[in-house]
Amino acid sequence: MQLKKLNTSFYRGNPIVKNALDYYALDSKWDTTKERGHGVVKITINDLTFAIPVRSHVTHNASLILEVNRKVKHIKGMGLDYSKALLIKDESYISDEVFVLRTKEAGKKLVDKEAHITKMFTGYVEKYINAVKKKDQNILRSAEYIETTLINYHEELGISQE
Repeated sequence: MQLKKLNTSFYRGNPIVKNALDYYALDSKWDTTKERGHGVVKITINDLTFAIPVRSHVTHNASLILEVNRKVKHIKGMGLDYSKALLIKDESYISDEVFVLRTKEAGKKLVDKEAHITKMFTGYVEKYINAVKKKDQNILRSAEYIETTLINYHEELGISQE
């Protein structure tokens, strides 16, 4: 799997995305100065495409860790953070520019992993949908879901707004 950057058109087309990395709710603005790589996957749920961001300090299990952090106990490491995935409604939002990770070892962990990442992320989304439908607060308040960006995409995920 190659990591891609998002074009500035993504930020113009998505002015508000609650809980997203690099989005500052108090100012209602994106920090477009950060360059962040995203693993782009298409899931079978409503044929949606998501960009899963690389995050330096992942603290929960809804992720694929590419580089383990042994220095800080509560931080698992650097990796793809499923909880901060962004819905890509327009393919032009994805840059052709490849994002290179800081170490080759971390990058090697993505080789031939697209199917695995897609399967794991699909499971993450399905669990969220079921938790919302059942109003399962144990799941929705867990570390994996309490700050998820999926709250922005209920309509696209087929979750009714009650």
